[in-house]
Amino acid sequence: METDVSMFSSLTKQALTDQHERRRVAWHTALGVAIFVVSACHGMLDVSDPTLIQQSDVANASGAAGRRLTAYSGFNGNISPIAREVAIFTDELSFDEPLQRANPSDELLLDSRNSNGYEGIHLGDDPHLGRLDGVVTATSLAIPSVRQYTPSPLKGDFLAQLFAYRGWALTQMGEDVCPGFPITDVTVNQVLVYSKPYTNDSAFVLAITQLDSAIAEAQDSTQYATFAKILKGRALLDLGRYDEAAQAVAGISDSFVLTTDPSYSNYLFNVDDGNDPDWPFYGYPIGDREGGTGLPYLSEQDTIRIPRRYVRQGFNDTTIAEYAETKYSQTTPTVVASGTEARLIEAEAALHNNDPNWLTILNALRTPVGLSPLTDPGSPDTRVDLLYHERAYWMWLTGRRLGDLRRLIRNYGRDATVLFPSGPNPFIALAPYQSATAIPFSFANEAEFNPNITQGCMTR
Repeated sequence: METDVSMFSSLTKQALTDQHERRRVAWHTALGVAIFVVSACHGMLDVSDPTLIQQSDVANASGAAGRRLTAYSGFNGNISPIAREVAIFTDELSFDEPLQRANPSDELLLDSRNSNGYEGIHLGDDPHLGRLDGVVTATSLAIPSVRQYTPSPLKGDFLAQLFAYRGWALTQMGEDVCPGFPITDVTVNQVLVYSKPYTNDSAFVLAITQLDSAIAEAQDSTQYATFAKILKGRALLDLGRYDEAAQAVAGISDSFVLTTDPSYSNYLFNVDDGNDPDWPFYGYPIGDREGGTGLPYLSEQDTIRIPRRYVRQGFNDTTIAEYAETKYSQTTPTVVASGTEARLIEAEAALHNNDPNWLTILNALRTPVGLSPLTDPGSPDTRVDLLYHERAYWMWLTGRRLGDLRRLIRNYGRDATVLFPSGPNPFIALAPYQSATAIPFSFANEAEFNPNITQGCMTR
């Protein structure tokens, strides 16, 4: 096995489990928490307030540790919420609630792909983009601090960790958010940097530069360098640079797994069993040919990759049997990168080059878990369909599906109407599917603080 499946190198683990060190840096961490709050709503940092922690207060090793731990917390705490929003927006999960609920929720608007409604209820914050920007701002503060104050035996691996976090956030932005979004950054002196609007491609290019830095900085631990290589392959796929994507992940072990810290609650856990008084109104049933176009996650009966349990009949359409996912418990870590994803990247590059090895790679993933081998469907379009079916099932509920659907549109010329759920929504009769193909950012919110943002989503 190439690396430990846990999130940390042994050095990182030791630092994080030292309770005395946690207490010593706790007040420094408060600065980073403040940065996350600000980045979520993209407001101003009032550095003149004497009650705030100043740069001089954290110009030491403890301050560097606190800032790195803030970035660590932001990354681990936001992986599963991001993945849940992607799952609801696409065909992985549906959303069901009683019709008598008067106020639309994030989940309802995401599930129905109602971009105007989603923007309308987020005039003071920007949840999806804000989560990702929080990682960017936290790493902006942590990287120069770690570079200056962390001892050399730890410095390289900590920098690799932080640059990899940045690369993840930027890649996820490019995959999920409609073009025209800002990337709100902050200097080490707490000065906001207002970006121009980013296209999806420009976000991927920026992500690759951060991931190259992660790979270059890694020293004793290979896990963050490997994480960065997989992310780089992912961004290169999005850019249509298939051969480079395959080169980025070459040699990564099939057994490599990097997960989130299980001490962070997993928001993909479907807590609604119909009996929980805290969740009496809604749930996230597994999609099954959602909107007539989604994949048959239930009816195909692939319980190895799509584990489930029956919950109830639908609130609004009682003929629909609703199943909850059992891939996650509340403390199950989310896989953020794996050897399986590396192989899928190689398979897509091979298919692009008409190399028959693409099917060999897919079957090599299936055989060890007891899935029957696939056969070549014969035509270029059906081969792409098969590859993306396998990607969807292997990486179900990991935040990849929206990026895959948008890549099918951008790189393969597919029509959005045959990829995203459309028509009447059987779960929410009053909220038919609309036409958004990306999660919107809040134009009103971003334009309020960033003078460079003068329009909302460039495309829907």
